[in-house]
Amino acid sequence: MSTVAARRRPVRRLAAAVALVVAAGCGSTVQLNGQAAPGQVADGLSLPPTAAAATPVVEPPTPAVDSGPDERPPGEERSTPPAPGPSPGGGSRSSPAAPASTAPLVVGTYYLNGGNAALSGLGFGGLVIPDNKPVFDAFMRYINAHGGVGGRRIVPVYYRYNSGGNPQAQDAAACATFTQDHHVSLVFGGINSGAGQLLPCLAKHGVPLIGAGAGGDASYFERYREYAYEPDQMNFTTALRVLVEDMKRRGYLTSVHKVGVVQYPGEIYTNAVDNGLAPALRAVGLKIDSRVTTGSTTDNGAIAGAAAAAELRFAASGIDLVIFMTPGGAAETYFMTAASTQHYKPRYGIWSADSPFVLEKVASKGQLQNTIGIGFEPGLDVGAAQDPTAHTKAGRDCLAFGRKLRLNEAGLGNGLVRAACDDWFPILRVAERDPHALDSAGNLAAALDALGTSYASASTFAMRFTPERHDEAHGYRDMFFNYSCACYHYVGPTRLVD
Repeated sequence: MSTVAARRRPVRRLAAAVALVVAAGCGSTVQLNGQAAPGQVADGLSLPPTAAAATPVVEPPTPAVDSGPDERPPGEERSTPPAPGPSPGGGSRSSPAAPASTAPLVVGTYYLNGGNAALSGLGFGGLVIPDNKPVFDAFMRYINAHGGVGGRRIVPVYYRYNSGGNPQAQDAAACATFTQDHHVSLVFGGINSGAGQLLPCLAKHGVPLIGAGAGGDASYFERYREYAYEPDQMNFTTALRVLVEDMKRRGYLTSVHKVGVVQYPGEIYTNAVDNGLAPALRAVGLKIDSRVTTGSTTDNGAIAGAAAAAELRFAASGIDLVIFMTPGGAAETYFMTAASTQHYKPRYGIWSADSPFVLEKVASKGQLQNTIGIGFEPGLDVGAAQDPTAHTKAGRDCLAFGRKLRLNEAGLGNGLVRAACDDWFPILRVAERDPHALDSAGNLAAALDALGTSYASASTFAMRFTPERHDEAHGYRDMFFNYSCACYHYVGPTRLVD
């Protein structure tokens, strides 16, 4: 295997991990919403009354595909982290209605073992996959110490993915753990090395998955509307359309004559290109002139080979704008590496699914100089320390809460904590309002849909809950590569999606 192909696997695994950062579960009875209430600051952060004593956490044994160390990371404390202080707004909230059940709420989550070691061993030691399990654990303990979810204590069920394990087999085993061995009510997404088959399996058993971060086209979210919740995701169909419209508005397409597309195989990627990108290009007088589909979404050699072949084909046929439908940054990185070697410098339309924050660490800076695009996931788009405009008020409040729980927000951990807030807080909010909200997937969908646009997001710029589907990112910002700092930055205001 070539050097590029040999490195493909860990980068692809990172790509999946980066996309899943948004899904890692963490939470508290803190709420983020759009309007101030007693005990809240205006942008939505509130803290519940402190319970008399912490409820102990019961942790069932965690099945794992491969043998490995204890499921709890070494050195992780079992004590409940200090609870945040009173809300800056003061006051208190009324007690929630009596829950339909006081039985423990069994919740599943998953995490990745060995990802950083795999990256480091193949020369990507500068990239770090954050560990979502400590985030989940810290917030879960806080919830249990402050009344639980609608008065119900959380009992966690963990599944450990192993880097290098069979993706399909691990998804199947994770699903069996959650639906057959422990019968969880919900699964909160984490970081994994699966094949994207967990959600369809959970849906067959009526179990919603909150924040998997894997994405999908519009029809995918419509099909799984009661089971797929992605608080800071925009479906691929819409995002590709908005990307083209944005490039047109910014004058980036003036000198573009031919467009090339690299995509992963599979229905959701093909549908996104056919129903989102292609019509948007036609609307601005362009078309897809060349299209390359990789042979796999998980086989590194196939992805690397396809990216190199696409670069040669695009260069030979005069493609001057390249767009990717390959979430995570792997195909993007290797295409740009090949293009740099061949002195081919097209323009690129880049968006959040390309993991811009990862690209700036591993891709050719000369190639990135030619990129422009849109972003709706600040934790994955830009270095938050480099671009202070990446923080919404709700985002700053969420990070402050995370720091009180002693969570690490460095690098991609910033996005992990913020996304976790948006995974948990809406669930906590609807459980307080309606004790039956968690009784079924249908009840949960109806309760969340009632939030509409009232929720102030920590992980994206605007969120909207609708009955049609639950990809909830409703706003984006213009993004560009700042060559002076070799990093991506936002520019301009938040723009809402039609």
